[in-house]
Amino acid sequence: MRLAERLLLALSRDPTSIDYSGATEQYTLANALNFAQSRVPDFLNMIRGRRVLDYGCGPGWQAVAMAKAGARQVVGVDINDAWIAKARALARAEGCETHVQFVQATDADRVGECDVTISLNSFEHFADPAWSLAQMRALTRPGGRIIIAFAEPWLSPRGSHMTFFTRVPWVNVFFSEQTVMRVRSRFRSDGARQYEDVESGLNKMTLRKFRHILRDSGLPITDIEYSSIKRLPLVSRMPLVQEFFTAAVSCHFSVPLRTPLEQAARRKASQTESRPLANVASL
Repeated sequence: MRLAERLLLALSRDPTSIDYSGATEQYTLANALNFAQSRVPDFLNMIRGRRVLDYGCGPGWQAVAMAKAGARQVVGVDINDAWIAKARALARAEGCETHVQFVQATDADRVGECDVTISLNSFEHFADPAWSLAQMRALTRPGGRIIIAFAEPWLSPRGSHMTFFTRVPWVNVFFSEQTVMRVRSRFRSDGARQYEDVESGLNKMTLRKFRHILRDSGLPITDIEYSSIKRLPLVSRMPLVQEFFTAAVSCHFSVPLRTPLEQAARRKASQTESRPLANVASL
């Protein structure tokens, strides 16, 4: 074993012990929307009585919580089989199956159907985030809103998402990918050799990369906010420091209204046979 691996292993939990707890394991219906509300103060009013798409819904806590909070209809999308099964079981247990649906892929019938599309703590996992944002735009009605918010960008202290076995901050900065993956193999048996291969995937979403995706999307940004770790002052104003000390980022879009030409094209497209859209990446 190489020195760097020995060091990281020494700074990690015992491989025979249980995982350090993470946010997903701590979700309940009571706290599932806390992050969304912290990012969007009027979040509950925004979804109440509306059709909501939860893009990258994971095990369904947020989707079910939104249905119980008054959303008219919620569709959760995720390609993880196990999480979809858990999400459907949760909806059944809470008696809200008529208001919540969980699917692994959306179809053309849903294009332009949703009033609000959200992606909470999932954008850093999508294999092709630019494509995913384009899909979110397509699925949201003109005049609707898109909300993207996620914690721990790539260069933040826990951006590697390896906190289930080590508490070392910036482990992806201090240790090579090869070292981290080799040590990780003692805690997971999925054979992952790079961050993109881990369960749910990691796309190394830095703030710089995120801003480029937003810019290239052409969507008008209503608001973008960076939250620094420990609420450190001035961090959000210094670009390089911002990358390493931002704990969460959120962005809100308003989907532009269609021009008459686009409306005509949409009517023509709706008369053609519906075809499934490609799957989204999972949390």
